Amino acid sequence: MTDEWRRAIEKRLQSLELRSAVDEVHRSNVEGRLSGIEEALKWLVRVILGALLMGAMGYALAGGLTPA
Repeated sequence: MTDEWRRAIEKRLQSLELRSAVDEVHRSNVEGRLSGIEEALKWLVRVILGALLMGAMGYALAGGLTPA
C-alpha cells in the first residue's frame, strides 16, 4: 500500500462523507418544506369544505329546498 494510494483513498472517502452530509441537510430541508406544504393544503381543504357547507346551509335556509 503506497502513500499515494492511501492519500487517494482518503480523498475519495472525504469526498463521499462531504456529499453524504450535504445530502442529509438537503433531505432535511425538503422534509421541512413538504411538511409546510401539507399543513397549508390541509387548511385549504378545510376552508373550501367549510365554504361549501355554509353555502349549502345558506341556500337551504333561504328556502332553496321548498317546492315552487
